[in-house]
Amino acid sequence: MNVWMLFIIAVAAAAGIIIKYIWDIPTEDTFPHKILYRCVYLYGVISYTAARLMGYVNGRCLASNYYTFLMSFAPNPRESPAGSDVAIDATEFDGVKVRQYRNRRFMDQGLRPAFVFIHGGGYVVGSPALYDGVLTKICRVLGFYVAAIHYPLAPEGKFPKAFDECLKACSWFLRNASEFSVDQDRVVISGDSAGGQIAASVVQALCKSPSIPKPKAQVLMYPCLQFLDLRTPSYQRTRWLHGEQPGILNHITLSIFLSFYLFGREDSRFIKAVSANTHVSDEVRRSEQLKRLDHDLIPKEFKGPTYRPPNININNNKMNTEDHQGNALWSECKDLLLDYRLSPLMGDLEGLPNTYVITCGVDILRDDGVLYCQHLEKAGVKVTHKHYVESFHGIIAFPRTIIPSSTVMRKDLFTFLRQEV
Repeated sequence: MNVWMLFIIAVAAAAGIIIKYIWDIPTEDTFPHKILYRCVYLYGVISYTAARLMGYVNGRCLASNYYTFLMSFAPNPRESPAGSDVAIDATEFDGVKVRQYRNRRFMDQGLRPAFVFIHGGGYVVGSPALYDGVLTKICRVLGFYVAAIHYPLAPEGKFPKAFDECLKACSWFLRNASEFSVDQDRVVISGDSAGGQIAASVVQALCKSPSIPKPKAQVLMYPCLQFLDLRTPSYQRTRWLHGEQPGILNHITLSIFLSFYLFGREDSRFIKAVSANTHVSDEVRRSEQLKRLDHDLIPKEFKGPTYRPPNININNNKMNTEDHQGNALWSECKDLLLDYRLSPLMGDLEGLPNTYVITCGVDILRDDGVLYCQHLEKAGVKVTHKHYVESFHGIIAFPRTIIPSSTVMRKDLFTFLRQEV
């Protein structure tokens, strides 16, 4: 047997192992895009594992290596092709770097609406250029001026630096919108995932300031809106499916990213407590303050057979009584975790603008969006909630041709922007 034959056998064996691994990744029985979801999950496992291994070699932290690994596979930021309707370039809003998209057809046709976007990535990864597809289309099809904010990532950009920079940029832009041929009364603040959290917090801050024009609307795409309860039905379902394996966004990866964002480091005690949902004191869990997170507010259709009430914990696919050990840690972290700049679900919701919320069927953050919509409506805010059962976290950045629900999601968003802005 020659060397080439051995090589072919080895490659075939490796491919077989990978295919078997992908095939064995659990998914929702009714989810139609199982192969795509499994590939995304595998990519998440590889990214996390690679970042860990890189740390042993270069001595850098997980967040830095995670950024390096993921962004090495990201497409290079594209420039505006000759003859394109959309001009893409860089600018600054009060010293904050911004990637802007301008429709050449509308530059001399009066004031236009604007779409300001804050990207996701768990506070540790991501960039505006990753969203060129959807942002360019908002500019080209709808004629919006689009601006995507570069904000400092963790671990260097510790809380509340990302919030502060985004608030600074949005405040300046609302005051100076006319310089960009934008109507200051038709500005949308938007974000996805962690960027959705920052966007929601920024909008709350803007609405508290009498000297700044208010945004016309906010668009929150599968946002994380609180870090006080990691046992909502959507968290439970993901844990039941995948256990403790970091792949897609789950309670483990979220806890790690949050640790880097809050402390600039991987705090093992904090990560262990948050991922086990034991970081909040017993007294606070029973308080009026956390009634906004009451699971009874979540519709029954979102509570499948794997759901258990809050006093029950899912651990390694087994049901156990939850053991709260969070009193000491809570005293250290409560001011951070209850701060509206981190947990907008706990903020003042009255007087907020028209709100459009996107949630996905396969996503630990689904219930954050569901609860936010309910409390916004109670506060008298106009809310549109679009739930996509056949979608998963992060899908807005995917090419729309990969998964049909991404196309539907974009069409619905464009309809909202046309009609409401």
